[in-house]
Amino acid sequence: MIVTQDFNPDWVSPPGDTIIDLMDEHGLSDEQLSRKMGLPLPKGQKLLKGEICLDEVIATKLQDIFNVSISFWLKREMAYRSQVAYINNVNDEWLASLPVKDMTKLGWIAKCSSKELKLKKCLEFFDINSVRDFYDKINTEAPLVAFRKSLSFKTEPMADLAWLTRAAQISKQRDHVAWSKEKLKSLIPEIRKLTTEPKLSTFIPALEQKLASAGVSFVVLPTPAGCRASGATCFFEYNKPTVIVSFRYLTDDHFWFTLFHELGHLILHDELSVRLEGDIDVSNKDEQEANRFAADTLIPCEFRKQLENCSVKNWKPILRIARKIGVSKGICLGYLQHREIIPYTHLNKFKVRYKKEDII
Repeated sequence: MIVTQDFNPDWVSPPGDTIIDLMDEHGLSDEQLSRKMGLPLPKGQKLLKGEICLDEVIATKLQDIFNVSISFWLKREMAYRSQVAYINNVNDEWLASLPVKDMTKLGWIAKCSSKELKLKKCLEFFDINSVRDFYDKINTEAPLVAFRKSLSFKTEPMADLAWLTRAAQISKQRDHVAWSKEKLKSLIPEIRKLTTEPKLSTFIPALEQKLASAGVSFVVLPTPAGCRASGATCFFEYNKPTVIVSFRYLTDDHFWFTLFHELGHLILHDELSVRLEGDIDVSNKDEQEANRFAADTLIPCEFRKQLENCSVKNWKPILRIARKIGVSKGICLGYLQHREIIPYTHLNKFKVRYKKEDII
């Protein structure tokens, strides 16, 4: 779960920092201090770095050298170890909240042999140096603030955020013309024609090219475990919208409805929000409008009554109507299933089914 309250510092100062200050005052080198304490030089240097515990024996020697009490050194050590434990716990919890297994499987981060390396790679993935930086970004960067504000009903959003972060990385590598809402509107009929093309290898590049000509970055990205998103619209950069689709359901009716739903957001709504479509709150006005835009684009109102006369037994008109209105028969079937005219268990051979390996 994303926590937004103030986050304690993720850096700590070992007792060795205080020892170094006193060494400077007394003009002592590492070698001289180690000799006075009866320690080998490597062990003395580890003490300064906080890599060995400052126990009562060491505290007594420091008292003799610097005239600073044993109790001071022991309290200093205790505070340091407590803060280290706190930070380690925060790091562990943050790491556990991420879908690291799938992030590795999908190639978003390299496979790691240790927890320390795994933490390092996940921090690099989010372009941060520490977990503290993560919470700072969540609370200050506009797209992430919008994302966080949309999550009041979700308890495990980190998989969604990882998905969006990877999409942002891909989108930012692409150059497009200036964003034009009017251009996108004009492209809707051309994009709609692609619904009859069954091959991913044909319609995905065509979609990328058409949307790029309107200044829209189009990203196809499978979701990691825990992310239930079908699609999203985001402005990761100023005046550069990104539409993300996951092919969550692997059928043409779901894919095209999701795509036109996202395009509906870009055409109808403001440019400040991150909109993530998964378990959609259908009571939300913007979501209702985007749903209506997608439905009206795919199945115009004037053809719906005719289509709704179809049934499991009277299925042949579905094929004729699909050809007439210029969309796939799977989309027409999906509409009838959504309207509960045809059960979801019937006639699914009309739908185009995609393979996961073709999407990754």
